[in-house]
Amino acid sequence: MKNTINSSNLEKGILIKVDGEVWEVLNKEFFKPGKGAPVIRTKLKNISSGKTKEVNFRNNEEFPVVELEIKSAKFLYCDRHSAVFELENKERVNLPLEEVEDKIKYLSQNSEANILFLEEKPFALQLPPKVSLKVVEAPPALKGNTVSGATKTVKLETGLKINVPIFISEGEKIIVNTETGEYVERDKS
Repeated sequence: MKNTINSSNLEKGILIKVDGEVWEVLNKEFFKPGKGAPVIRTKLKNISSGKTKEVNFRNNEEFPVVELEIKSAKFLYCDRHSAVFELENKERVNLPLEEVEDKIKYLSQNSEANILFLEEKPFALQLPPKVSLKVVEAPPALKGNTVSGATKTVKLETGLKINVPIFISEGEKIIVNTETGEYVERDKS
């Protein structure tokens, strides 16, 4: 028997199944209109697509609770159809390239990430909040171009191109925010 949760007990971070899809509860509030029955206002995020929507539920509506298993994995390589990862138990997992290609650009070979499993099947890729990547192409800083906040575009070892301060040079390692795709700082390690 599946676990269920009542709409009045929903909390931020809980995963529920609505209309056959898995959604994460981002926030919830109890709302009692002047007339009519009270409702539970929620903001939900689709785990597959990342899209959000606001949904009102009746009080005491039941939903199946979804349990995701998170496994640490090492990124190995990409072929034409999938990204290949190795779990801690040396088992290999393939994720379809079209589903993860926007995230793979933040992973260099042998870097760590998490794979989310839904009902024992690989479901999604979860990146660390920040990654360290090597700059492989960087135009030289032009003399006299010292305006505060001046940036240039560099190419990283994964092929990702981002804007960085002009003092960053080829061969340096930098920290990149995987949520925004922006430069954070030089890697001091």
